[in-house]
Amino acid sequence: MIKNKGEMDMSKKLKIGILGGGGILAAHAPGFMRLKDICEVVVAETNPDRHAHIRRLLGDDVEIAGDYTEILEREDVDAVDIILPHHLHAPATIAAAKAGKPVLTEKVMARNVYECDQMIEACSRAGVSLTVCHDRRYNKDWQALKKVVDSGELGEILFWKLEHNQNVVFPEKSWVRYREFIGGGAIMSCLTHQIDSLRWYGGEIESVTSMSKVEKSRMEGESIGAIIARMQSGALALLSINWYTQSHQAPDGLWYEFNHVTGTKGEAYFMSGKGTYVKIHDNQSKLFEYDMKGEGSFVKLETDSTITGHQQCIEEWVKSLRGEDAAIVTDGTDSRKTVEVAEAAYRSEATGMVVKIPIEPQPWT
Repeated sequence: MIKNKGEMDMSKKLKIGILGGGGILAAHAPGFMRLKDICEVVVAETNPDRHAHIRRLLGDDVEIAGDYTEILEREDVDAVDIILPHHLHAPATIAAAKAGKPVLTEKVMARNVYECDQMIEACSRAGVSLTVCHDRRYNKDWQALKKVVDSGELGEILFWKLEHNQNVVFPEKSWVRYREFIGGGAIMSCLTHQIDSLRWYGGEIESVTSMSKVEKSRMEGESIGAIIARMQSGALALLSINWYTQSHQAPDGLWYEFNHVTGTKGEAYFMSGKGTYVKIHDNQSKLFEYDMKGEGSFVKLETDSTITGHQQCIEEWVKSLRGEDAAIVTDGTDSRKTVEVAEAAYRSEATGMVVKIPIEPQPWT
């Protein structure tokens, strides 16, 4: 991965420009507040109605600028965190690279692989790093499931099932409602959490077929989508997103997210609000201790969930800016492949055919 251009002065605080003050700032702000001894932020937000919310999250004395181009022109800003609508990720990243600023951008990286390639090229040419905040890879419970898979104790992996459930209703003029701004619909916006995690857990995807459902009262793009994937390993995977369920936050309702993996020797799963569990079928595990209470019992893996995935990603990113050892597992080159799978799913929906990966990049239309 490309190193950050130049040497940053460790004796002074880093100054981070946060580009955008929308809803996802609530996930990023605690990450920077945890690191306020070594970094400070300035936020670019054109909508003054959001300024009070920004100050509640980052303190009354936080500096708020206007258009993000103001921040990119400032020599005192060391790097930028892009949390703008999806269609702005590519132009903002390219502009930041030209200004010599290392980039952290919220997922999804961009609307398609064509834009991802432009971002990667711009940062490479400028000699600055490009990191994507796919926060699930930095979440302790999701990492626990990867530890189980990587241990080999599940045997040959046969099947993956990953689900995402929400009730997503945005105001009439919200950018999320428009295909052009979000990059399609729910699949590109949030099923990319599951796509990225599947790639991280199980390796690359060979081919996909997809179907989706548009509910025009909610958004131009799909609110519901499903992908069937064949992994390069030979395993199968089923990924689904439902932005029309009202039960994901109800008592005893649906889970928000669910990841399940089936192997020849065992299985494991993560469920939001519950944790990560594993079962080795013959109970002869070298890593996991069992207090069996009957056939079919799973063992919960204890994790430290006090720090969110967003917070851990930001911490690792700041470490990298300071020249410290950092566990960056979502650089731009890798995250591009997640966008590619989502884009392949759209091409499958459009053609009614199985789409093999890689795909040929095409400009956004």
